[in-house]
Amino acid sequence: MFQRRKARSASEQIRSVVWPDRGFGRLLSYIIQRVRRMPGSPTSIAVGAAWGVAVSFSPFIGLHLFAGLALSYLTRGNMLACLFGTFVGNPWTFPLFFYLDYALGTFLLQLFGSTISLAGVSFAEFIPLFMAEPVALTGEVLKQLIVGAVVLGCIAWFASFGVVFWAVSGWRKHRSARLAAARDRRRNPPLNANTTVDDKGVVAQRSGPDFGESDR
Repeated sequence: MFQRRKARSASEQIRSVVWPDRGFGRLLSYIIQRVRRMPGSPTSIAVGAAWGVAVSFSPFIGLHLFAGLALSYLTRGNMLACLFGTFVGNPWTFPLFFYLDYALGTFLLQLFGSTISLAGVSFAEFIPLFMAEPVALTGEVLKQLIVGAVVLGCIAWFASFGVVFWAVSGWRKHRSARLAAARDRRRNPPLNANTTVDDKGVVAQRSGPDFGESDR
């Protein structure tokens, strides 16, 4: 019933994964709406989403989802929120995340006198190497990537937790206030010319004008 009239080819399906049909703005708006309306406490949702974002900085791309779900389970985070959080790591952000891991890890290891390889690679040099041989480059600078990923992952966790907790809590407070206002309007409808209130405070709506007194 809801299938496409024309099935998409394999190349179109791959392209939609790399670049959504309606753009990243529409995808981001959809994710925000889904996360805000998830069942569960704001804390559990924020914890799950934070783990999803944090593990996206790990150099072990194939383990992001499994690591995020395991950490969410251990900390009682929302699993579905973790799944949406991992969307932060995608083919467009991985090169930037990996370079940030590499740069920060290199700086920290040099600061403490540790021996490292491929120090001083710029962003313009790192990206072509990463796109050409991601596995070989990751193995060459794995120590820097792990150190940088741990630090950046912790920063991303706390930042994501705060943003998601604020967004979910604020939306639920706004929704509760809106529902309460709607209930008040139903219980206390606005008075008009055809509305009467008796001595007990009961509101009644007149069906029409009373001509009985004038006829007499």
